Amino acid sequence: MKVRLPLRPRSVEGIDCPFPVVKLRVRDQYGTLAELDFRVDTQADFTSIPVQTARREGIPFSEGQERTALGLVGETSTYRDQVRIVIAGREYTWPCDFVKAPEPRGPGQQARELLPALGRAGFLHEYAITVGSGYLVITRIDPIRRWLQQRLHGLWKLFGMIHPANRAV
Repeated sequence: MKVRLPLRPRSVEGIDCPFPVVKLRVRDQYGTLAELDFRVDTQADFTSIPVQTARREGIPFSEGQERTALGLVGETSTYRDQVRIVIAGREYTWPCDFVKAPEPRGPGQQARELLPALGRAGFLHEYAITVGSGYLVITRIDPIRRWLQQRLHGLWKLFGMIHPANRAV
């Protein structure tokens, strides 16, 4: 399976900054599927869904494991649980942080509507992604491809073709 999706257009101060978004089906508390847009975020360890979105869409989660999530510019509270996502007819259960949206900074300001984020845990074991030339390309990694990749990566390592992570590119 290979899917090509156009990047979502976005401009910041006149500079084009398109970003990858994919619509996925998520199992709700009744067993039906809710469709949500997810920002593809390879910097995120876990998939995350705002608590407000989960409640509105009926996506079940437990408030038993409250944690603190740290980001580039701050922190917020989350509840760690699992989410059931269907991609191309296959259902996966992956760890998910249900995120409490930060309070508005000033009086009279509205809380921002946050998109759920598709993180690495689970997803990158099953799928490879490429972002470029205005598209997000998602490719399912079947067992044969996974085996071939492992062998190829072993050869790259053997021949010194893998750049050290601690050296500038």
